[in-house]
Amino acid sequence: MKAQQPETQTLPGMKNGQKQAADSNNNVLDFSSTLKELRKHVPSELVRQRDGWRDRNGNMRTIEYIEWHTVADILDETAPNWAHSIKDIRVLGDVLIVTVAITIDGVTREGIGTGSSTTEMGIKKAEHDALKRAAVKFGIARELYKKEFDEFDRSERDRSEPRSQVQQQPAQRSDENAVPQEPIARSIADLITTKQLGMIRAISRERGIDADEECNALMNCKINELSRRAASFLIDRLQEHPQAASTMKRAG
Repeated sequence: MKAQQPETQTLPGMKNGQKQAADSNNNVLDFSSTLKELRKHVPSELVRQRDGWRDRNGNMRTIEYIEWHTVADILDETAPNWAHSIKDIRVLGDVLIVTVAITIDGVTREGIGTGSSTTEMGIKKAEHDALKRAAVKFGIARELYKKEFDEFDRSERDRSEPRSQVQQQPAQRSDENAVPQEPIARSIADLITTKQLGMIRAISRERGIDADEECNALMNCKINELSRRAASFLIDRLQEHPQAASTMKRAG
């Protein structure tokens, strides 16, 4: 727990402006000390692991993270005067987007979390993820998020290799064509794009396919919940379907 700062006293001849400046300096020092404590590495026994994504070789990559209540415990111990509030709630299809703000010593930082808007667990997940992302901006478990981002970024760069290089590795290509293990987007940045959604609708109309049923059958979720990678997978699958006979007749 941080040391309690002595109260600033008004000395003879000290003006109000000087006292306010001294108070401000104390607050800055107090916050800097708190920030330094929050940025310390999280003990390994508090770190959890879960499946993340498959790399181009088909290997499952794990993600390290901490639970939301661990974040709250760290804040309680290091910055007992912390406070949080929900700043915004939005619904995008079946995806709930929550913005949470954390305030410490007068400094406020925000984070965004997503979850399913159709279940209570999804709503809780959105708030908890937002809380953790706001806490990361104060330094809590930042090294875990940085590690996750670096590994995912490296994996995406590997996937963007020229086609000729991919063709030289048929075993790896077949792994990439497998149904995504976690097709639902974990963040807004990873959510299916408008362009992908338009392509899915256009292909389904052209080939007479119910894209929503196809998505649910393949990945057990709705189209507007898909990650960008899962959306690309669905587009490839839809393009493999033969064109509907009635559509081909009209085109002739």
